[in-house]
Amino acid sequence: MKRQFLFERECIHRDHGVDGDSYNGMFFIQALQRMHSEDAVQMAAKVSPFFWVDAPRVIVWLCKQCATELALVDSPRVVRQAGRVA
Repeated sequence: MKRQFLFERECIHRDHGVDGDSYNGMFFIQALQRMHSEDAVQMAAKVSPFFWVDAPRVIVWLCKQCATELALVDSPRVVRQAGRVA
């Protein structure tokens, strides 16, 4: 059986102890692509970097503020059980 690994990235606000949720990396990338380029660059800078090709294996933790800016706050795409995270 082949092992699958997930990688976790997070926004800069996680160390401040604020509430947040985990999102699939693909939906994070798609949300960035819907933004104006300057806004997308600023938002991407708030999250630990990863290669977009790895997005299907990345779980992105976002605080409520960052998720709201990306319009992901009410999204059903929240990952509740990430399983194995590296």
